Amino acid sequence: MKGIAPLFALLAALILPACSLAPKYERPDLPLPAEWNVPAQAQHPLAEQWWTRFNDPVLDALVDEALRNNQDLEQALAAVNSARAQLGVATSFLFPSVVADGGWHLNSLSLRGPTPLPPGMDRAQPVYSGGLSATWELDFWGKYRNSYTALSDILLGTQAAYVGLRLTTAGATARSYFALLALDLQKEVAERTVQTREDALKIYTDRFKAGDITELDWLRAKAEVDVARVSLHETLSAREAAEASLLTLVGRSPRDIMLQRPERGKAIHRIPAAPVLPAGLPSQLLERRPDIRAAEYALMAGTANIGIARAEFFPSISLTGAFGTQSTHLRNLFGYAAGTWNYGIQGAVPILDFGRNWWRLKDAEAQKQMALAVYNKTVQSAFSDIRTALVQQQENAEIVKSYRAQVQSLLKASDLARVRYDNGYSSYLEVLDAERQLFGAEMQAATALARRLNSIVDVCMALGGGWEDADAPENATPEKADDNARPEGRPTRMKKE
Repeated sequence: MKGIAPLFALLAALILPACSLAPKYERPDLPLPAEWNVPAQAQHPLAEQWWTRFNDPVLDALVDEALRNNQDLEQALAAVNSARAQLGVATSFLFPSVVADGGWHLNSLSLRGPTPLPPGMDRAQPVYSGGLSATWELDFWGKYRNSYTALSDILLGTQAAYVGLRLTTAGATARSYFALLALDLQKEVAERTVQTREDALKIYTDRFKAGDITELDWLRAKAEVDVARVSLHETLSAREAAEASLLTLVGRSPRDIMLQRPERGKAIHRIPAAPVLPAGLPSQLLERRPDIRAAEYALMAGTANIGIARAEFFPSISLTGAFGTQSTHLRNLFGYAAGTWNYGIQGAVPILDFGRNWWRLKDAEAQKQMALAVYNKTVQSAFSDIRTALVQQQENAEIVKSYRAQVQSLLKASDLARVRYDNGYSSYLEVLDAERQLFGAEMQAATALARRLNSIVDVCMALGGGWEDADAPENATPEKADDNARPEGRPTRMKKE
């Protein structure tokens, strides 16, 4: 009957329902716009591999290579694995801890002790022991379950951050590629300008020697050749830096970075630049953007951490038990008479910690407020990004049109100025001014082409990359079919591995 009371206590401890002291999590209620402020809504969701909309196989290959080999992604993936391992550690605390032990000790007994040694007994006595012991702290107040929840949310947030970094890497690769194509076009413009001005300088040199033009006009023509050469060398330098940056971004080896050049596909003016408009409702942006999802998971983890801190104020109760054997002779170690066992319940109540637990709770509450502020700021930044990207997408398209018209006009003006000068109707300054404007407009037009493509990338990024809308009509066809596409939903607790 002596073991009945502890047995009943054990059963009661297992039957009593546990509770959680963490606050109930609710997604922050932020005032969101009812609809997108754009002239027309998109009819189809953005393809998950959004970079394929530019219809450039070289760009597709570079982005795929970057997603496989980029070292920042490798680091982020290692962070995901680390978070998964920490979740595994937290999971282990939900179950009993079992330890096996064994040993051999040689004890020397006192000859002057209260109990004299029996005749013939050696003073040195060996002791052999072995056994199993188990300890299980019952999670009455949800400390370990909230720890599991917090680390689950951290894992989900780390996974969302990894997805966000993939999106960022794809966007950076596309922007770097477009910048390189723009520099290629500027190089062509600069080389053509240098050649044109060198050819003109030869003519002006002959005319100067013949006395048809002044030395001032000849020196100005010679200086313009040097100006074009400077611009060409600056473009070549920027082009080399852009190539090295792109090769690093896609994860090439140091040898390849030194010796290779990135592949080129279409010329920048031949890449399609169809605008992107947001599909669905603005509230769905909370599900699509990985950075918002990561911020919300951090807020969830902060909520669970408050439960962990609150549980420290309450008693901890553990079940303990051990079974083993002990004998002075190895041959008797596994006999019935050598067996030992014990079980029991152990409790501990915090009495005086000089405010340690109190300040831990205050820290957890402050950490949650920080996570809440980060979440709110992330949502604000997301809508700021999409507003800016949509406007820039539209305006950059108009800028490209204006530059094209300007180049055509300046090309005609340059030809006309040269004809007027050759026929003596104007000074050489008019020719220089027309050629300088033409050269500057052509160089800026190449940059504008890259900015227009980058603004499309920015819209894709601001919308959270690609997604497939589960509620889209059956006849809705995305820009390009993607077998790996999957719908995104409200952040929920994923099945833990």
